[in-house]
Amino acid sequence: MRARFLLIGLFLLALGYAQFHDPAAAHVEIVAESAADGRTLPARIYLFKNDRPFRLSPVESLLPLRVDTFYRERLWKRSERPRTLEVTANDESHFFLLDGKAEFELPAGNYRVEAYRGFFFAPASEEFALRAGEKRQVRLKLAEVAPAAQAEWLSGDDHIHLVRAAEDNDVFLRWLRAEDLSVGNFLQLQRQVDAAPQYAFGREGEARLPGYSIRSGHESRSEFYGHVNLLGPSRLVRPLSVGSVYANTPEAYPFPYLLFQEGRKLGATTGYAHFNGSQKHSTLLMDLALGSVDFIEVHQFGVLKTREWYQLLNAGLRVTGIAGSDFPVPFGRFKPWPRAFPLLGPERTLVKSPPGESAYEAWAAGVRSGKAVVSNGPLLDFSVKDTGTGAEGTAAAWFHRRIEKIEIVRNGQVVASRAGNATTLTLPFRVDAAESSWIAARAYAPHKEGEPEIVAHTNPVYLLREGKPVYVAEDREAVAKLWQAEMEYYRSSALTFANDGQRRELLSKTEEAARILAAPSH
Repeated sequence: MRARFLLIGLFLLALGYAQFHDPAAAHVEIVAESAADGRTLPARIYLFKNDRPFRLSPVESLLPLRVDTFYRERLWKRSERPRTLEVTANDESHFFLLDGKAEFELPAGNYRVEAYRGFFFAPASEEFALRAGEKRQVRLKLAEVAPAAQAEWLSGDDHIHLVRAAEDNDVFLRWLRAEDLSVGNFLQLQRQVDAAPQYAFGREGEARLPGYSIRSGHESRSEFYGHVNLLGPSRLVRPLSVGSVYANTPEAYPFPYLLFQEGRKLGATTGYAHFNGSQKHSTLLMDLALGSVDFIEVHQFGVLKTREWYQLLNAGLRVTGIAGSDFPVPFGRFKPWPRAFPLLGPERTLVKSPPGESAYEAWAAGVRSGKAVVSNGPLLDFSVKDTGTGAEGTAAAWFHRRIEKIEIVRNGQVVASRAGNATTLTLPFRVDAAESSWIAARAYAPHKEGEPEIVAHTNPVYLLREGKPVYVAEDREAVAKLWQAEMEYYRSSALTFANDGQRRELLSKTEEAARILAAPSH
């Protein structure tokens, strides 16, 4: 009887092998590696057969994305520690070598494979032909764009919406490595029900590899005040949303200032999403005047909002500009996806710091201190010395495409510039600043059709005279006028509160901000 069962088992195995094994298929191992020392590098790859996109198979984990307002998609795995990940959206597939190499089964034909890793490795491409039944290896060599400099920087995306359970951390962390993204802020949010839920917050919810971190946070939203982000708090600050558009009540309480105060007690880094919250009305100017904001998202969806940011800085409102993707929303804005841009961190915030025990903590400290660079391409370093009557220093940029130009900006005006035609460009500068000023650097690289403008921009360095803040009268007056217009909305009956005390609390803060903004200098 035992022999009979053994024969039946062997027959079934042979039948399964005959059904699912194609003897005519070719097998290829794809390896991404450092051009400098040959070490294997996790990377994002794309395959083309006869110049048409071709799906790699098999893959061991899958994340199918359908962009909506609830963010419910879960990661699927075929093995405990998958070596490959496929992310799908808009009928496009994006493949990741989570360990830097994997084997695939392909039909015979002519192929091209491309590999990408963040912005600070030059993309690699190889063409190859496969015959039926052939086995071969394809190696893609990724070269660092700034070998002596790029390892000093941490990169972060402050705005990612993905469902995350503890068992997902291994794949998500290795996905970050494949994108060369040091920090991913995974934000829970709400639209009547919780979306993109996180399994824990604070250190209990932080996933780590050496040099990489994922930290939970949340995006709190309303049509009254805008969308705001709390990064890294030790717990959620509820309610996540207010107003009937996002929550289950029309009430307009609490307002962001209160969320920020509570969030900071919980260790959060606080700021506005989509620059000013992306709604018709916003309390951004109030929160800047009251000092409750650490950052605003100035670089998102391929757009760097310099004009709006410069106005705030000229008005004497000091705030760190950062970059965040709002992933997976960008999939709806770019089709086909520009492959040279990462999926996570297509715009990213760079901080020059060692990662320490927690890459998140080191990165967030850089954001709070204003020592950050936003970029969707070049690495930009900026050193400044205040001479008392001006400033002198150097700006240097690196990229795998040529750097078109570097500019030095003082109070929104270009005061030094250098054009270039190489992958490295340096600009020594000396500028005058008799009055209190801010100074920053920006660098540009050429972009291809279907890509956004490629730019890097430092945060401002302040040259303060006699302790006075930056004050450009035209911009300060414009900001004060904008806030007066917003106050009319907050004084109106458009907002619903549970009691008059809540309304008075908001109006008290709006008036305090108006007094600060109306002052000619502070």
